Amino acid sequence: MNAVPRTRAFVAALGALVLLTVGACSSTDEGQASTSATSSTSSGSATGTGALADNVIPPATTDPSAPASSERITPNTELPSAPDPATTPVPAPNGGNVNETVPEVELTTNAAVPVSGTGDYGNGVTVRLAALNGMTTTAELPGEIAGPGAALTVRIVNSTVEAIDLGNVVVDLQDATAMPAIPMSTSPAAPFTGSLAAGATAEGVYVFTLPASYTGPATVSVTYTVDAPVVVFTGDIS
Repeated sequence: MNAVPRTRAFVAALGALVLLTVGACSSTDEGQASTSATSSTSSGSATGTGALADNVIPPATTDPSAPASSERITPNTELPSAPDPATTPVPAPNGGNVNETVPEVELTTNAAVPVSGTGDYGNGVTVRLAALNGMTTTAELPGEIAGPGAALTVRIVNSTVEAIDLGNVVVDLQDATAMPAIPMSTSPAAPFTGSLAAGATAEGVYVFTLPASYTGPATVSVTYTVDAPVVVFTGDIS
């Protein structure tokens, strides 16, 4: 009576053993299959990389005289620089330097003479107003004002034995209230330039716009150097 149950128990144990063996074999086969698949993928990637490497465009042929890529070209950083104009000393046009103190010069003014008279600088140089012409001025430069004005022809005679510089001639005009007239560049303005030889005579033309409230008589002052007095004319210029 006990033999049958033992036989069944043995058969059941044997069946379980068979199932375990089959499961183990299946797991081993799946692992090998997975490993094979992975190896195939890796092999394919390597093959693909090789294919891409075969399609790479080779570098262009370089000039054989060009330096090798391993050489470094060092720029020349020691080129001489141009002098800085802001710090380069430049001599003064007429000599001297910024450390010199120019003494003040006090100009003297001669007694006024009529506009029809002759002014004397007291050194052999004389001046007179050769012509006085009323006109209407035209503004041509910034700061100029058009309007009623006058053109003064100034004549200088050099009776000395040396030439004199006319580049520093200054002519001013004021009305009776000391209101200055405005110098103009409009024609026929032709100020003095250059030098005047010994024994020679020169003329310059100076144009002014008179003040809107001009009141006569006018005062005209003429100077050509700080070493001579100012000559003054007074009278009607209209």
